[in-house]
This record gives sequence, C-alpha cells and structure tokens, in this order.
Amino acid sequence: MSLGFRRFTATTAAVLAASLTFGPAGPAAAQEGALDPSSLGDGSVELALGSLGALPVGSTAGLIGSVGSADFPLGAGSMEKLYGEPRPHKDVAQSGFVSKTTDGNFEYWVVDSYAMQREVLVEVKPSTGDGPAPVLYLLDGVDSPEDPSGWRSMAKVDTRPVANDNVHIVAPTGAYASYWTDWQNNDPLLGNYKWETFLTEELPDIVADQLNVNGKNAVGGISMGGQAAMHLAATDDMYDAVMSFSGNYSTMDPLGYQTLRLTVETRGAELDNMWGPHGSEQWRANDTISHVNDLAGKKVFFSAGNGALGPDDLGVYKDDVQSMAVGVVLERGVFEGTTAFERALNSAGVEHEVVYTPTGAHNWVNFMKNFDAGWNYIKGALD
Repeated sequence: MSLGFRRFTATTAAVLAASLTFGPAGPAAAQEGALDPSSLGDGSVELALGSLGALPVGSTAGLIGSVGSADFPLGAGSMEKLYGEPRPHKDVAQSGFVSKTTDGNFEYWVVDSYAMQREVLVEVKPSTGDGPAPVLYLLDGVDSPEDPSGWRSMAKVDTRPVANDNVHIVAPTGAYASYWTDWQNNDPLLGNYKWETFLTEELPDIVADQLNVNGKNAVGGISMGGQAAMHLAATDDMYDAVMSFSGNYSTMDPLGYQTLRLTVETRGAELDNMWGPHGSEQWRANDTISHVNDLAGKKVFFSAGNGALGPDDLGVYKDDVQSMAVGVVLERGVFEGTTAFERALNSAGVEHEVVYTPTGAHNWVNFMKNFDAGWNYIKGALD
C-alpha cells in the first residue's frame, strides 16, 4: 500500500472515491476542515460520479461486498513497478552480519539471511543514550525502499522525539509487496520471501551482536507494515509493544482480502504464492482480528484517518487527482477495518489505545500524525 499504491484501476478508484466522499456513510466534505473534492477541478470527480451506474453508495465494505466474491479486475493501467529490484540469490551458509556503512545518524548494515538465501539491507539508528537500550523495529509499506527507507526519507524519524530516547531504531528494507510474511512458494518476480522468519529468528540475533540491547522489543509499521506489525506482536513473544498506523487487521473479510490482493497483484506478484488460496490455514493465521486475545499484556497502539481530505492531504497530492482518489479509498477502508479491530479488542478486554484523526487519506503525512503519541504510549513497556 502506501502513497505509491497507484492505479488500483483508475475507474474503480475514482468511482469508489466519489462514492465514499458523497455517500451517506462517508460525508467527508461535511466534516470540519475537510476539503470539498468538487474543488479539485478538471471534472474528475464529477465524471466519476457519472460513472457510478448501479453501484450502491455506502461504506467501503458495502461497496466491495456489493461486487460479491469476485475479484476486482486489474487492467494494464493498474500495474505499478516495484520500487526496486529484489536482491538476488546468494548461497548463505548461516545468517549473520556482513558489512556496515555510516550516513549521518544512520548505519546501513548488509546482513545475510539463511531463510531467504539473500542479503538484506537494514537501516539502523543506534541509540545515543548510555547503557543497554530496547529495539524498535519499523516496517515500511508496500514500496519498502532500500536506501533510504521510508522511515528516514518520509517520516524523518531521526527528527522525532523518539530519536532522543534511549532506543535503537531498526528498519529492514527491500521487502517489496511482501506483507513482511513467509511466502509458501517462490514468486517469479519477488523470489524467495521468508520475511517473518528473518524478522523473528535471524535479525534479532544480529542486532544483539551489534548493539547494546536490554532484551525489550517493539514493532511498528505503516500500511502494509502496520498490518504485519500487529500480526507479529500477536504471534511472537519477543515483542513487548506494537504501534500501527493505517493498517488493516483482517485477511478474511472482503475488504481486507481485496486490499491485500490489490497491493500484491498491482505490483506484479502472484497472490497464491504468499499464503496459498484464500481461506487457507496461513490466511487465517494472519487474520489478527480473529485472535486479538494474543495481544493481551502488551502495549498496543494504533491509529487511522477517515478518508476525509484535509489541507495536509491537498499538499501531498497537489493536482494528482488519481492518487488522491486512491488515498481516500484506502484510508476509508483502513478506517472501517480499524473500528472493527477496536471493537474486537474491546470485546476481548484487551487494553489498547486508538486514535482517529478528523481528516486524513492514505499517505505519510497522515501516518505520522500520531507517531509521537504512539511512541509515548508504548515506550514504558520497554524499560
């Protein structure tokens, strides 16, 4: 996902965006501080409204549900190239540290992954504090750029209050369209993906060898990375806390499935190579909303916008109406998935903190609105 997730199909995106903006379930323009999409010009939204046809106006989930179980078609205009090329195969005898370069406050580690038989570039901002420190692992969205990561280039995490705390920030990179998970099969485009194994079994030992750590860990992510972060926190005891920004926590409902499918397939990968056919055991294992009780006892923070366009969003998209429409659709879907996740946590009695922003589409500006609040909420679990 993330800002770079474009051309989901231009027609579908515009239609859904228009529906969400003007429909009774999501009157974005009526909200205080929201941008009226009719002011965008060139008739784009008006044309989308005219093409609605028989598609019912309502929530994102309702719109997707109205299509039935069929997948949205992907035309040639839906495809987006990977941000970079997956690292090639390398004969790796065991996982470990290879080399390091320094760029300002950051270190760039090349490490070997035995599980993936390849190298991984890891962006690290070591703590400037004294003594052992916890580790905050940060996961990127669908583009997962290598040098720098989105956490450096877009979030500017080294300028945030977290940079002054006694914590090591570790951002693995190059996990294009991966959902940071173990794929069942090698993909012709992406290769051998075993990201969950890398994150939970290989990288922590490398980090412990290279940095002075205290044994406490948190994981955070945006969009694709936020969904993965919540899954990892629920399934692995190494994480004491989690924060997610604009993630989607279901893989089994139509909204979660279609969002995940479009994320992977618009990049040219084959979805069945990830977890097999939809509904398989691995799909269900990654459906965090169905086992939220596994988050009990951990610090859990998550946030979402609501798809209403505010001045910050206009500054991001400028005159790119298509990307704006996709951003609206994605964040509206995130909003619905987030409220469902909140209800599940409440029902299970799992302590958490959730923040909804009054405006915000699916972009880095919106992701980072609540980053500092999330860090303040979880950091007490890492002492």
